[in-house]
Amino acid sequence: MTNREEGPKKLPELSVFFPAYNEAGNIERAVRQALAVLPTVAEKYEVLVIDDGSRDGTPEIVEKLSRAYIAVRVVSQPNKGYGGAIKRGFKEASFQWIFFTDADLQFDIAEIKKFIPHTEDYDLVIGYRMNRAEGWFRHGIALMLKVWNRVFLGFPLWVRDIDCAFKLLNKRVLGYASPLASDGAMVSTELLLKTLESGFRIKQMGVSHYPRRLGTSSGSSPKVILNAVKDTFMLRRQFRKESLLGRYGKILANDLRDPWLGLGYFIRSLR
Repeated sequence: MTNREEGPKKLPELSVFFPAYNEAGNIERAVRQALAVLPTVAEKYEVLVIDDGSRDGTPEIVEKLSRAYIAVRVVSQPNKGYGGAIKRGFKEASFQWIFFTDADLQFDIAEIKKFIPHTEDYDLVIGYRMNRAEGWFRHGIALMLKVWNRVFLGFPLWVRDIDCAFKLLNKRVLGYASPLASDGAMVSTELLLKTLESGFRIKQMGVSHYPRRLGTSSGSSPKVILNAVKDTFMLRRQFRKESLLGRYGKILANDLRDPWLGLGYFIRSLR
């Protein structure tokens, strides 16, 4: 495997997108931070804002930025939820490598620099939040989500932060992971499960996490939680439709490449 320092310093091309819902207080700074960082990590790049039915002026702010910067584009759609915005971002991305993060400024997009060398050996590089800057309630929700995904979907325990919104992936992953069915918070779970099922390799890296300063998070609202529960059972039914041959073939392939992955798939297959 390539040594981290020997990997590429820049990608040939990179699409970055921000799913955004009522982020007027944050979106301009998020886009400007991306524009400052991207020339250091990609030869060609674009910045997309997927506006998910915002009612606070978010699309107008990005429209102004798009007139000032040719690399910036706003994609507006009726409110379809977080998963709907993520799926639209994947669809609209023009380039081979795709990165997405939230528009709430709880991550530092400059940390993508340490992801780039690993693209030599991995198809998906995902962040996990170090010292999560959230209250006890959001911490509790995150723990419940990990247990929930393990119990009902057989999700591998070694995945440290399933729903961390700091992910870099090769577009070819989407050819195997699509179509993504979830329109809500379970979209990351679905993406990672299908990526693992298809035999792609995932690298995890710690990223800093900061408190939200402006705007309001909707990630722990009752509606979002209820939709996550519904999506879990939808995904469970979907994965149970796999043939035994296909399932055990994937188990064997991943077991040979990574014993821990193989064990995770084996346990899940027994349910």
